[in-house]
Amino acid sequence: MPWELDYALLSFTQLKKSKYYLNEDDKVYIDVTLNLSSYLINWDNTLIPKKFFINKFQNLQSLLKDYTCRFKIYDGDKLYGGLNTTFESTEDHIDYYMFLNPDMYFSENLLAYLIESSKHIKNEYFIITPQIPKLWDTTWDPISHPHYCDIPYDSWNNLDAYDVRYFSKINNEEVKLTPLYTHKWAGWMDLYNKKMWKTFWSVEGWNGYGAHDWYTMLLTQYAKNKGVDVQQYVLNNMLVCEYEIGPLKEGNLSKHYKDMIVLNDIPNQRQQFESRMQEYLQKGIQQLKEKNIL
Repeated sequence: MPWELDYALLSFTQLKKSKYYLNEDDKVYIDVTLNLSSYLINWDNTLIPKKFFINKFQNLQSLLKDYTCRFKIYDGDKLYGGLNTTFESTEDHIDYYMFLNPDMYFSENLLAYLIESSKHIKNEYFIITPQIPKLWDTTWDPISHPHYCDIPYDSWNNLDAYDVRYFSKINNEEVKLTPLYTHKWAGWMDLYNKKMWKTFWSVEGWNGYGAHDWYTMLLTQYAKNKGVDVQQYVLNNMLVCEYEIGPLKEGNLSKHYKDMIVLNDIPNQRQQFESRMQEYLQKGIQQLKEKNIL
């Protein structure tokens, strides 16, 4: 979204650093979309012109010149968002897929570790998830780093992203994969193999934004319980977190944009998606049966 461009600068900078740790034969393709949908944003009443965001988006692109990139600006009047780009980025020549929201901190080593780890997994369907610091309830504990286990659940949002970064730098514990017997992730720079992505994640026909990660967790857990070879792994001692904990939460890095952007009065996309979750799951289960996966 246009108000996330400063976060995109942080992410692009980390990706620039990440390139130095990759093997020469690791080919990474990056799709980046700036969403200027007039279905979402009332541009007539917004104080900042589209051209400002377009120019800033284009100025950031040189940071990713070491990768094969596709930069897109959606400037239409339809509902559009992450559910659309997920399907648009699904291509036959890609072996593994990742999500990256622009407001995420990740180590410059993480991309290399994820790629290398993927080469050693034999499951038919799999996901690799970095560890996270504390979140708001016990369901997140399986992917939370033990360093944060004593923090009260109601204090998770008082953490500082730069403290997480510092701990990641000084932590000398071994980076290793651990299989989970449940499925839990936040959609924060996870890696999915091609069959996992195409079978459980990339759904044609969805528009805008919704809890697609939750849908996929529920569907893969159902399949796993039925004997399908689907497995989540945690990449221990590689942490990710949102920048919007700590000083960038207090300073609200995106607020100065949001104060000048007028959003249209439209239905809450997340609520609409979640209200149909059981319908989506039943359809997903039926499709797995039709493909003889279940």
